[in-house]
Amino acid sequence: HYGLLANRNKKTKLKLCRKLTSSPVYKPKFEGLTTIEILNILLGKDVTVCPVCKKGKMKAMRSVYPGPSP
Repeated sequence: HYGLLANRNKKTKLKLCRKLTSSPVYKPKFEGLTTIEILNILLGKDVTVCPVCKKGKMKAMRSVYPGPSP
């Protein structure tokens, strides 16, 4: 980008643009939260509760990614 949104000017010029256009400042809603916490908020329920017995808590052990195709 050139001009107002060039990397060198981005922070200061973006503040100026927001001020001139009376735009609200964006605040990240989920900053600092874990994925589990975000899912709990979005879904409105505890995603770690076991779907079978509804009593136990599930815990992420590791991620499994698909291997290369044959």
